[in-house]
Amino acid sequence: MSLRRGNTRTIGKKGERIAADFLIAKGYVISEMNFQKRYGEVDIIAWHDKPYGGKTLCFIEVKFRIHNDGSAERSVGEQKFMRMKKGAIAYCIDHDIESENTPIQFEQISIYGEGVAQEIFHYDIVNT
Repeated sequence: MSLRRGNTRTIGKKGERIAADFLIAKGYVISEMNFQKRYGEVDIIAWHDKPYGGKTLCFIEVKFRIHNDGSAERSVGEQKFMRMKKGAIAYCIDHDIESENTPIQFEQISIYGEGVAQEIFHYDIVNT
């Protein structure tokens, strides 16, 4: 299926699956995908052993684009980050995770291209 012809939901699901496979190959353990609450949402939630923080709960936003023009990176602004934070809080409450005692990190995966010619970029989101 061409990305140009797919609907947004189908394209998003494909991107999230690619991102999940990428993360699993890097040692992440996926806990949940497409976590949504009324005021918050997160594409992928996973645990990962970070060299600087140990076992860390990661909340990951995925953006999938056909052309590498940097638009995926630019699309996660303050409003989206706030929805991720609210989603993270809801997830921790729902799963009895003590967020004060658990290392938490927000990340973004940007995927560009169709078929096998894909570029994947993985970033930590820094709250400024």
